[in-house]
Amino acid sequence: MQIAFIGYGELGMQVHELIRQVHSQLEAIFFDDMLFQKKENNVFPFEAYSEERFKNYSFVIGLGYRHFAYKQKVLQCLNELGRNLFSFVHSSCFVSPSAMIGAGTVAYPLCNIDRQVKIGEGVLLNNSVIISHNSIIGDGCYLSPGVIVSGNVTIGMDTFIGSGSVIANNINIGNKVVIGIGTVVTQNIADGACVIGNPMSIVKKLHLV
Repeated sequence: MQIAFIGYGELGMQVHELIRQVHSQLEAIFFDDMLFQKKENNVFPFEAYSEERFKNYSFVIGLGYRHFAYKQKVLQCLNELGRNLFSFVHSSCFVSPSAMIGAGTVAYPLCNIDRQVKIGEGVLLNNSVIISHNSIIGDGCYLSPGVIVSGNVTIGMDTFIGSGSVIANNINIGNKVVIGIGTVVTQNIADGACVIGNPMSIVKKLHLV
């Protein structure tokens, strides 16, 4: 299998290094020109994904919360082109046999994905994330280290959850939400909100794009 990596910045390099430890056949790094201007042999513009030479690659994505819109653009493009999306779950993770993990998802070491959990495409789970039973994580989300998602939680697409945050049972979180470090979420959160603290408070309503 030929695996191609799409990433940017420090988080991208973390994901790249993590996967290279297991899959030495990770052969190429792809950046979009609008994110990365330096020209090197293994750096290609977004349009390159459609080229014939890349048709046999499976793509893995290492883009974090600063590039949600770009990640969705990449996912849409690769899906339209019929390119394979490669998911990487570290061997130290626990994944229930009944859990469903979408294409292009990356799970760092020591994550726990419980029974009947559904994870969308292009999700990034950093170290030691716990997702309890019957929860749903939308496409493109980023869960920082130590996040705990309790049972029967639904999280919309492109949502960022800061390190050490805890989501209580039976909570619904909208799309494009930002949850600050160490936040304890005990009530539903609407699309585009930014929340922080314990008890949780809404800081502002974000402009959705």
